[in-house]
Amino acid sequence: MPNGRGGMRGFAMGPDGECICTDPKCGYTMSHERAKPCYEMKCPKCGSSMVRKS
Repeated sequence: MPNGRGGMRGFAMGPDGECICTDPKCGYTMSHERAKPCYEMKCPKCGSSMVRKS
């Protein structure tokens, strides 16, 4: 049973926000793209994974 915004079991954070590189040496941030989770993106600067900035 869905129990979060958009039926994502509480993981959907909405359309706004930023994605941040998981490499602490890089720290690159970019605007979150609607309908594309940050964890599916790669950092354009160093190639590491991206995560949603809290």
